[in-house]
Amino acid sequence: MNIQVSVLGQLEVLRGGVAITPSPPKLRQVLALLAVSANSVVRVDELMAELWDGTPPPTATTTLQTYVSHLRKLFGATGRNAPESASVVLHTHRVGYSLTMPPGTLDVQRFTELAQRGRGELENGLLDEAAESLRGALAVWRGPALSDVDPGPVLRGHVARLAESRASVTDQRMEVELMLGRHHQLIGELTTLAEAHPTHEGLHTKLMLALHRSGRRSEALRVFQRLRATLVDRLGLEPGPELQRLHRTLLNGGDETEPAPPLTTQVRPAPSWAEPPAQLPPDLPSFVGRARELAEAEALLTAGPQSAPPVVSVVGPPGVGKSAFCTHVANRVRTRFPHGQLYADLAETEPEEALAGFLRAIRGPNTPLPTELRERSQLFRSWTVQRKVIVVLDNACSAAQIAPLVPSGQGCAVLVACRRRVPFRGAALTVDLAPLGAPESLELLRSVIGAPRVAQDPGSAQTLVELCGGLPLALLAAATRLTLRPHWSIGRLTDRLVSEDQRLRELASGKLDVRASVEANFRLLAGRYRTAFVRLGSLPGGPISVEQAALALKVDEEAAEAVLERLVEFQLAEVASAEPADHSAYFRYRFHPLMQLAARALAAAGVLDERPLGFPLLSAPGDR
Repeated sequence: MNIQVSVLGQLEVLRGGVAITPSPPKLRQVLALLAVSANSVVRVDELMAELWDGTPPPTATTTLQTYVSHLRKLFGATGRNAPESASVVLHTHRVGYSLTMPPGTLDVQRFTELAQRGRGELENGLLDEAAESLRGALAVWRGPALSDVDPGPVLRGHVARLAESRASVTDQRMEVELMLGRHHQLIGELTTLAEAHPTHEGLHTKLMLALHRSGRRSEALRVFQRLRATLVDRLGLEPGPELQRLHRTLLNGGDETEPAPPLTTQVRPAPSWAEPPAQLPPDLPSFVGRARELAEAEALLTAGPQSAPPVVSVVGPPGVGKSAFCTHVANRVRTRFPHGQLYADLAETEPEEALAGFLRAIRGPNTPLPTELRERSQLFRSWTVQRKVIVVLDNACSAAQIAPLVPSGQGCAVLVACRRRVPFRGAALTVDLAPLGAPESLELLRSVIGAPRVAQDPGSAQTLVELCGGLPLALLAAATRLTLRPHWSIGRLTDRLVSEDQRLRELASGKLDVRASVEANFRLLAGRYRTAFVRLGSLPGGPISVEQAALALKVDEEAAEAVLERLVEFQLAEVASAEPADHSAYFRYRFHPLMQLAARALAAAGVLDERPLGFPLLSAPGDR
């Protein structure tokens, strides 16, 4: 059940809307200090100083540990054994403690998010939006920070920092409201604030401006007189030059010499981001084969407005060219999507970050963005609803990754290269890429190293193609190696590839790495399925039966079939036979020769666990 912690006002802890705030004073101090330092470590010496102000009793360490134990019970989870569902977790570190608080848990987080958004909107000239965001930030406050906690020396510093942040946002909000001409509405609020902060020149300046613009010049002059008297009496200071200048303006009748309010943030005109984003990776110099698959994908993507954006899911074993296929298709149809082409590699970025990249590409680099995934997704869908945009998502592993990144416009489209078969309901077409045939593989080799070089040694070229098993990644890695070594013959490389111990090492060139591609899928599996892949993939020979798999895994045949189907789902194995006439009979399965080599390499690296796997229950997803 979600926990909410509030410090901007009285200290309050709610679980499911029910107050569970602790009452012992020192326990409240510990909680407050951990909360205002959320997601960072508070050292033990800081906690000691806060609780006992430099004179801790002999039992201080034990007492502090007791307080921490009480807080763990309060939140219902410990740092090491916390369930994933725990929203707030108290962690123990070598030098202290930290309170992990996800977004939306602590009121300070919401205040900071809205304040940053407002400042960004102000910088971009979005005054109405900035005023609304800054008002929202201040509305989070329920009174002075930690008003019912008796703070020690450490906590007092945090309370002062929060108060200063509140004052800064208040000052900025007033600036924006005055720029919008809302001086009449501000007079009462500014009067109250000026009385509460009798030496704050910024607030008094704004009150004077609001009064003057409302036709109350004499009252504005009296505000200056009171402030000057207070400053001289309390601090021995005269008002600053900005306030002095405004005072002279009012004495002169407040004509055209009236200054604008002193902005703390430079305001830029609202950006006009006219250039549509074009984020697609460059197309390949030559794309070989896949004519049928290309035609199917292009027909769907260019069919015109549909009830929902078409999503094309591209699947196949590691190294088969899913990313290259999506990039090629998207570049071919890009002119049908004039409002932009967006790209994200989900192996390198989370959906929240991907959306941030999309939105900044669309609306400008300085666009303020919400922090939550849901809000960013809504903003993206709102922008795309009347536009034609194509989105390419690479290395997707789950529907949860894909869903927030799908645009809403009927003229939009999505291409997804999937590391596993993803049960995404919005997919209108699934393209299954198989390894290339021998003619296409030779054509790909010629396109990289040149037809004359292949013609010099056609037999070795054919052997190279066979050893690569039709996987474009393997062929490109081999061709790149030959390009870097123009003095090598193709036969020299094939001699090295014949050795199974060397083949994977030779089929690696920079990012073109067959083993790394296989292991990326392998890491998506739960632990017991990883061991199953290593055991089954290491078996010699061709297709294996369910009976053989059961013997190798030391499980029953039903469990063995479930394991094999899981490996097919994660594209590390494939079905080797047609469906039997008897639907109760089993399929046969096979592993690509390079998958077998990768499995044996993993076994040699110590991944293989010889203990029984224990697959009595296979209903749990176990994806990660």
